[in-house]
Amino acid sequence: MKTILKFAVLNIFALFITACSDVDQSTVSELEAKSAAQLTSKNGGSVINQEYPDAQAEVLKTFTAIATSITKGAGLGTDSEFMDQLISFHDYDATFTEFNYDFNGNGYLTDSKGNEEHERMLFGEIVKPGGVKQFAALPGTLKIAVYYGNVANLTFISDFVLDTHPLGEITVNNLITLLFVKTKGEWKMVHEHHSPLKILPSTGIKPSNILSDFDPSSASNAQLEVYATFGAIGATIMANSGTGAENMDELISFHAYGPKFTEFNYDAEGNGFLTDSEGNEEHERALFGNYTVEKFAYIENTLNIALYHRNVANVTFISDFEVKGIGTINNLITLLFVKTKGEWKMVHEHHSPLTK
Repeated sequence: MKTILKFAVLNIFALFITACSDVDQSTVSELEAKSAAQLTSKNGGSVINQEYPDAQAEVLKTFTAIATSITKGAGLGTDSEFMDQLISFHDYDATFTEFNYDFNGNGYLTDSKGNEEHERMLFGEIVKPGGVKQFAALPGTLKIAVYYGNVANLTFISDFVLDTHPLGEITVNNLITLLFVKTKGEWKMVHEHHSPLKILPSTGIKPSNILSDFDPSSASNAQLEVYATFGAIGATIMANSGTGAENMDELISFHAYGPKFTEFNYDAEGNGFLTDSEGNEEHERALFGNYTVEKFAYIENTLNIALYHRNVANVTFISDFEVKGIGTINNLITLLFVKTKGEWKMVHEHHSPLTK
């Protein structure tokens, strides 16, 4: 697991941008071709890398239906039938979490209530009627990784064009992670993480974060397994950081690298990027090999461990790291774990700065 540097964001609409995209036919064809190629190769029979083309198609169909609700309901009010449809694509009964940014570019953690309020307000009131000019992903960035046929991680870099009341027509390029879970035959969103493609200085008063309900004393055995794995990751970072990239093998072993692995992060100039297994390993070895981590912790009451179908876990928290030569790092962090051969392995990471 990796966090590059502490940056912040100024993106006035990142607060509300939801998990949806009107995927054009070229993007659909690209995804289908990639899925077919991966299925043919069978990825060495790995459980982690096994493809589920039918489930991918179902998630893509759901994703498109979300975009349709937004497009038809734009500017028609917070309580229109289309906004009700949009909200119905979320599973608020589960441990729903969202990372996003306020009008001043400050990151925050919210829950189902906050998510619903934001989405209804943005698309029902702030966007003008007919104001969804484009809901698309930047070419080559859309990916749907399905695990065990019932959990899907959808990642992409948005290329949205919205006509809004306060600012007129704007383009929104965000790094977006959306976690879907299949429940009673339907795919529902249970987590969202949105962060701007470019980091700019933040302004204004920092928002309050919704406190986590996670309590190790009342957690399930599976949650405790994930919690122990998370602790082991922190322990190996603390023990080996700053001793050289070649000493990061134990840290790297907590990842399940392969064609499904994705990571969103930022470079030293504040530019967001999407990378893969090779990029993640290179970055983690360089960061933790060259810099000594003096504190590996999370801000109190921000850690959530949500378990889905017993074999997929989503870990979210706001970091409170101290790194020699860098300083304090407070980032919004999403880590997706999948259980394989009795062990929990990371398959996706999304890191974005809390503030600057």
